[in-house]
Amino acid sequence: MEKLKHMSGKLILCVCEVAVGIVLLTAPESFTKLVVTAAGILFCVLGVLAVISYFGADPEEAALSRQLTRGLISLCVGVFLIYKAGWIVRSFMPITLFYGIASLLTGIVKLQWTVDMIRLHRGMWQTTAVAAVLSIVIAIVVFASPFRVRNTLWTFTAIALIITGVVDGASALMSQRDRSTHVG
Repeated sequence: MEKLKHMSGKLILCVCEVAVGIVLLTAPESFTKLVVTAAGILFCVLGVLAVISYFGADPEEAALSRQLTRGLISLCVGVFLIYKAGWIVRSFMPITLFYGIASLLTGIVKLQWTVDMIRLHRGMWQTTAVAAVLSIVIAIVVFASPFRVRNTLWTFTAIALIITGVVDGASALMSQRDRSTHVG
């Protein structure tokens, strides 16, 4: 059951990469504005929860927790992201960094998968390694920001997400097939 859960997690990540790539390719500004707005809503929810936690706690414990400050700052950030999502998209640098960070984190996760596959003596680890390197290279390219036109960067990121999602999905499926042939 644990193996099925692990495999489904990998496949869900792959499907999400491809889906985000396709949406980013077809409607980059709208999608990015949606992501910024969703982040704003998340900050607002976390802020409200922190404020509630502050007032629900023992006064001495609450004074030490700084939950009220954290909550109010989260609320301010959230409201700013929600109401200035269009401006942020037009400014684009924070969004570029977000995509770079997401790609870097995805690359690190894939690197973990690669090392796990090697240590478990599974085949097809090379495909996952290529996907990990590709994700990390994408992050480096985004951080270096050699593109002056944001649409070029969105297109590059979208295509890279689609490619890495497909490669990861194929690798996960082949690894599962390889695993089942070793068990039987």
